[in-house]
Amino acid sequence: MRRQDLSPSRQRCLVKCDEPRSHCYALVPSTTPRILPSTARVAPAIGLAHEALGRLQDAVAHLPNTDLITRSLARREAVQSSQIEGTRTQLSELLEYEATQGAEGGTADARVTERYVIALKDGLDLLKTPEATGLTLDVVKRLHRVLMEDAQPHIRPGQWRDTQAWLGSGRIEDATFVPPPPGYIEACMRELEESMLRYERSEDEHFELGIVVRLAITHAQFETIHPFADGNGRVGRLLMPLMLAEANYPPLYLSGFLLKHRHAYYSSLAGVQLKEQWDAWVEFLSNAVVDACDTSLSIARDMNHIVEGWLDRLSDIRTDSVAHRLPMLLLGHPVTSVNEVASLLRSSYPTASKAVDLLVDRGILQDRYPERKRNRIFHASELLSRLERN
Repeated sequence: MRRQDLSPSRQRCLVKCDEPRSHCYALVPSTTPRILPSTARVAPAIGLAHEALGRLQDAVAHLPNTDLITRSLARREAVQSSQIEGTRTQLSELLEYEATQGAEGGTADARVTERYVIALKDGLDLLKTPEATGLTLDVVKRLHRVLMEDAQPHIRPGQWRDTQAWLGSGRIEDATFVPPPPGYIEACMRELEESMLRYERSEDEHFELGIVVRLAITHAQFETIHPFADGNGRVGRLLMPLMLAEANYPPLYLSGFLLKHRHAYYSSLAGVQLKEQWDAWVEFLSNAVVDACDTSLSIARDMNHIVEGWLDRLSDIRTDSVAHRLPMLLLGHPVTSVNEVASLLRSSYPTASKAVDLLVDRGILQDRYPERKRNRIFHASELLSRLERN
């Protein structure tokens, strides 16, 4: 990180690293901005993002089966957020791992991705508890602890890092960005908590930051502080749907857009980190919100349409039968097993097995591993294909 790559305001944020790297400098970010200039370029993008959130909120109130669809979208988010970090797990692999409860082993990447699912659910559940006090630093640490449960001890799951970090491969001298030394992390994160995570109003009583700008500021500031030894990108992306949920919006998953535009994502984040170029970053994240809202609604409508078609194929089956109830379940479990069907639909194993076989005969489910005698896995391929498409 060269001084000349920083804006003058960022140059004033430089401090010496701790020993043994005291010859290098790290950046301690200034406090989060409470007001951003509403430029002609950015204001329309923010407005469109708020309109998209409103559309999503209205649609979710009227769309059927949103809880089941949201379950699948959460897993899509886990896969895409993890892929940004370099994992290779596909959605079907994660769902197979979950459906068998890991009985078939699964890859290390699948296990890592499942931790994201668990952390996301844990965070959403925490916000719903009567004693919830919002997105506190304790919640942030808990997200990290759940996410990194299987990590090596030096990662310190649930604790701030205690060593100097830097972004970029190789030596710290060649780093693209050097976040604060460990001793500054608590104060930086405390300021982020008070100003954004638990934000109510700015000091100017006539101005209130909207949720879209808060998402943008929080994510960028969190990544700039880089408080953990590993997992910062994933925790930073977890915070966004949690902030939306706390603001009474449906949890919205942005990682599909961020993955598709990964270069622009990293570039605009670096613009904030090195030069405080907030406008470009806020505009980028506003576009991500619009895209994520439109994509979520499109997927939800298409998935419901697919299931309606399946129910037409099963019109000769009793509506209270397991076979007739199973297509709806597949909205949230597009990869499943007989054991899972029996458990979730509260039926015996033989009844669940007959229902699954019937849906295989009708072309709704596909037996993924017909050679297996145990832990057979079934794919609802039409739903999976839709979920895997942008």
